[in-house]
Amino acid sequence: MKKQIFIVEDERIVADDVRMSLERLGYGVSGIAYSGEEAIRIAENDHPDLILMDIVLEGEMDGIKATSIIRSRFNIPVVYLTAYADEKTLERAKITEPFGYILKPFEDNDLHTIIEIALYKHKMGNVLKENEERYRSMVDSAHDAIYILASDSIQYVNLAFETLTGRKKREICSKQFNFLNIIHPDDKELVKEKENSKKRGKEIPKYEFRIISKDGEVKVVEANKVIIGKNEGTKEIGILRDITESKQEEKNLPRSAEKLQTALKETVNALASAFEMRDPYSAGHQHQVANLARSIAKEMGLPYEQIEAIYLAGTIHDIGKISIPSEILNKPTPLSGVEMELIKNHTQVSHDILKKINFPWPVAKIVLQHHERMDGSGYPAGLSGSQITKEARILALSDVVVAMNSTRPYRPAFSMDKILEEISQNKGILYDPKVADIFLKLHSEKQLKFE
Repeated sequence: MKKQIFIVEDERIVADDVRMSLERLGYGVSGIAYSGEEAIRIAENDHPDLILMDIVLEGEMDGIKATSIIRSRFNIPVVYLTAYADEKTLERAKITEPFGYILKPFEDNDLHTIIEIALYKHKMGNVLKENEERYRSMVDSAHDAIYILASDSIQYVNLAFETLTGRKKREICSKQFNFLNIIHPDDKELVKEKENSKKRGKEIPKYEFRIISKDGEVKVVEANKVIIGKNEGTKEIGILRDITESKQEEKNLPRSAEKLQTALKETVNALASAFEMRDPYSAGHQHQVANLARSIAKEMGLPYEQIEAIYLAGTIHDIGKISIPSEILNKPTPLSGVEMELIKNHTQVSHDILKKINFPWPVAKIVLQHHERMDGSGYPAGLSGSQITKEARILALSDVVVAMNSTRPYRPAFSMDKILEEISQNKGILYDPKVADIFLKLHSEKQLKFE
């Protein structure tokens, strides 16, 4: 079905020229308006896929004001048409967050490119918005109390935080609220000491302290904090787990290591799922990589602890991509050199995030090395051969296989024959030969599926 484009242009001859260009390019033209007021009325009734809006329109309402109203009410992408514009006008135009600009006169190819990019950006924006709403819903419904702290004041808390403290969000997020006031008097020095260590740049592992809820109930919490951003943009994401009951149980029954590991895995899985919502094209990628890596590790006869480390690393290996802008992750064309360097940096960012979590396995190191290659051509350190951990070599091959088997914004998925050819040809060059042989054997005997 043709995409419907709506034209807003007060010069009739120019409007007709634009209409003919659009029809030559295979688009439908839902209508033409000659004023801002008319544009708003028609946009509300017809809701086209995209609007080409002249910035300078006759009458009281110019294209910028009309766009501002349309964008706020109808969620329709707008591309500005303009022959000229002074700096002040362009600054006004930027505020409306247009999906592109095109200068008159223009060639059909230029118009086609701008429209396709705008439609893609709008589609991805809607997907991202929907996923962000899902993520917020997940955080709001989480059992653990979650907060975001910036500039020494709490900016956000979820429902579990309200329940834990017995206080409403509006009270907690007010400038008058002081987090220290809800901490048990005997534990305040401990918390202050941890905060001072954090300010000195030291890593803070999980620690426990007591809080006093609004009704006077004393609760024991386990605190885990992650610092994101730098300088003025620094934020602290904190998770408080109510362990009051478990601490009581500890007096009678020792906590099993298996139960703690299960809780850790569940937390990591939830974090991985939340991150994947940011990039609709890679949803499920980490889970598929983890499953394939575990299958290879089992076939190699590795110990249980090593297999668990590989699986957990696979589940969270791309978490560092949270630092990469969505427009780069979802870019439908080849990346520039600068953009590729940003992508490559995700292994280091992943490592920096994961090293702060007290895993019983070397998860951060495995994730850091999962783009290293046997011949030293990988990144970030250019390691080769046995310099790369066995776990990372298994994860590296699994990541390549799943990535090739997946559709990306800039290419379709590769066939399984092409994937097998890649692994066979580069066995011993890029990929560990034993790992490669195990993968090829598994595929031959079990016809692996990626789910």
